[in-house]
Amino acid sequence: MHEKPKLLSVITEPSGDIVKIHTDLSGLIKLRATIDGLISSIEKGECDHAHLRSEDWAGFELTTSMLDSDKSKSSNQVHNLEIMAWTTEWKNKHQL
Repeated sequence: MHEKPKLLSVITEPSGDIVKIHTDLSGLIKLRATIDGLISSIEKGECDHAHLRSEDWAGFELTTSMLDSDKSKSSNQVHNLEIMAWTTEWKNKHQL
């Protein structure tokens, strides 16, 4: 069974140039588990990806909270964080 993190909130500043992650230990553990899964795929020579979504987007991995200072700057809540993991061959083929 997957456990919902207590805090794993991703926001962007209005320009989109700055991304912030607010997290606690449970959020870091979820993020690490997601990354570990992607690493396992890459080590097998397989491209992979993962979605972390908020409840607003039919997920449970992301929470929706931000600091008052972020709210006052009209920061944007991220509801779908997609992490793509590419093999070296695929990365080079597509010039990433």
